[in-house]
Amino acid sequence: MDYSLSLAWIFSSDPFKEKFICDDCQIRFQRIDGPTCKGCGRMCASRYCSDCVRWQKMGKTLLNNQALYCYHNEAMRDYFEQYKFAGDYYLRKVFQAEFQQFIRQKYPQRKWKYCIIPVDWQTKISERGFNQVEGLAAKLKTEQWLVMDDARHRIKQSHKNRAERMQTPQPFILKSPAKIKNQSVVLIDDIYTTGRTLYHAQALLLDAGATEVRSVTLAR
Repeated sequence: MDYSLSLAWIFSSDPFKEKFICDDCQIRFQRIDGPTCKGCGRMCASRYCSDCVRWQKMGKTLLNNQALYCYHNEAMRDYFEQYKFAGDYYLRKVFQAEFQQFIRQKYPQRKWKYCIIPVDWQTKISERGFNQVEGLAAKLKTEQWLVMDDARHRIKQSHKNRAERMQTPQPFILKSPAKIKNQSVVLIDDIYTTGRTLYHAQALLLDAGATEVRSVTLAR
C-alpha cells in the first residue's frame, strides 16, 4: 500500500485515512456519475427508467433509491463474490466509511431512521456468518424493524432470474410496528437489482404508518 503523505497533511489536523485496497484496484470500480433515474438511481438519460415506470404502473411509490457504484462492473461483481458469497468479512472495510458518509449526507439522522434489510437465519449463522449490509453500515445507528420470515422455504434472490425475483412473495415480518408510525425511514441494502426486496420492505413500513420510505444501496 502506497501512502503519499504530504507536508500539508502532516502539519494539518486532518485524520489519517487508512486504505484497504490499493489505488489500482480502487479505480476499477465505476462510480455512478451523471444523469440517473429518479426512482432507482441507475445511470439513465430519462427521468425514470423502464423498471421504475413499471413500478409506478403497479401503484408503487418510488423509493428514490440512491447508490454509489454500478453493479454491472467486473470489479464490483468480483468484490461481492468475495465479500458476500465467499464470506470475506474483512472486505466490508473497503466501502464502509464511504458508504456510511454517503448515507449521513443524503439522509441526516435527525430526520431519518435507518433500517437494515435482513438476511435469513441460515445465511447469517450457518453459511456466511454475517449480514453483509450490517457490515457495510456497522457504525450507523440502525433499527431492526424487519426480520426474515424463516418459517417460509425461500430460494435466495441470487439464485433467481429476473422474472423469478419479481414473483417473490413477501419475505419479511415487521417488529415493533407501533414505533414506525409517523417516521421517515431509509432502507439500507447492498445491491439494488430489480427492487423487489426493497419494495416488499417499503410496503410493510408504509402499512405500519411510516410517512415516507426511501432506500440507499452501495451498488445499482
